[in-house]
Amino acid sequence: MDWNKSNTILIIAFIILNIFLLLATFSNLFTENFNVNRDEEFIENVEELLKSKNISIKSEIPEDIYILPVLEAEYDIVEINNELVQSYLGKTVEAKEDVYEYVNDKNEVLEIIDGKKIKYTIREKVSGEISSEELINQEIKTFFEEKHIDNTGFVETYKYFSENESYLIYTQEHNGFDIDNSYLKFSVDKDGIYEFEMQRINTVVEIKDKIRSISAIEALPRLMTYDDIKDKDIIEIKISYHSEENGNWKYITRTNSDPTWKVVFSDGTQKYLPNFDQN
Repeated sequence: MDWNKSNTILIIAFIILNIFLLLATFSNLFTENFNVNRDEEFIENVEELLKSKNISIKSEIPEDIYILPVLEAEYDIVEINNELVQSYLGKTVEAKEDVYEYVNDKNEVLEIIDGKKIKYTIREKVSGEISSEELINQEIKTFFEEKHIDNTGFVETYKYFSENESYLIYTQEHNGFDIDNSYLKFSVDKDGIYEFEMQRINTVVEIKDKIRSISAIEALPRLMTYDDIKDKDIIEIKISYHSEENGNWKYITRTNSDPTWKVVFSDGTQKYLPNFDQN
């Protein structure tokens, strides 16, 4: 073996490697500086675009880019039986085959929607300002206990109080991210809970392929595609898992749940802005 020749090759390779690393460093610095300048201008352009529909951003705009797995979610299919029906409406009401709506003598209504969603209407909503959130929280705790609802793994993710409409939403979490299609929703007024809605996911499996999100600021212009969104203030922007409930929803028992940018408005409205690139 020609050791002198081998040493020369190693030295040249080492020099080339250092040159490559040096160029890469300068390239990264240039790219970061360029992106900062571009982002500031882009943010201003997005803000101006949203102002054309009188939409104002009153929250921080997340800067993170996420690389997250898609979730394969299997939904809890509601089994209609006496145990279920009577836990909400009492012993006088019995379950019947192919019946999806039940009423008791107090005019409380239990509906099973699309085979996996429960809606329980206790009474009509009354107007008036909610005086104590603490009493509402205590009533919700009691509701869980009386109806034997297991809320393990669910956390309060959103609450909205106004004289016209007030509600609290608990959603299931996966690795610190909300799964918005698995939820417990309480509609409340000054007298307490008047309606409850529940849809649950039984099992969650991470799909091997992951998704790289676009940035929040890149997602926000998609609000312009919603005709019903104008004259609103954005109070929160966050990533959550979401599956679109379309016209075939009643036939779906298992579906993919994608990481999606969610925008929350000051009037309680929420919109999803899906747009991801495969990693």
